[in-house]
Amino acid sequence: MDTIEIIIFVPIALMLLALAFVILKGKGDGLIAGYNTASKEEQEKYNIKRLRIVVAAMILFVPAMIMVAACFDDITGITLDFLPVLLIGVAVGIILVFTWCKKK
Repeated sequence: MDTIEIIIFVPIALMLLALAFVILKGKGDGLIAGYNTASKEEQEKYNIKRLRIVVAAMILFVPAMIMVAACFDDITGITLDFLPVLLIGVAVGIILVFTWCKKK
């Protein structure tokens, strides 16, 4: 990993880790896209604790992928190799939001 890649990717990964921590602590509900603009009636349809877990997991998925990619020599050359994994991770997160996080 080159120095320029460390300068770019490590701060991004650290910021995402901090954001996930804020959301898990319950202080970042306003940062969850869609939830913050929903009406109170719409927000009541979701289990906020589960939603925090899923959103934080999706946020932590990105730095995890960055760190896995950093294990290889050329981080920019392998991004297409990780694209299917990222798409599957996002799809799983969306499915969990609309199933596991909904109140019954």
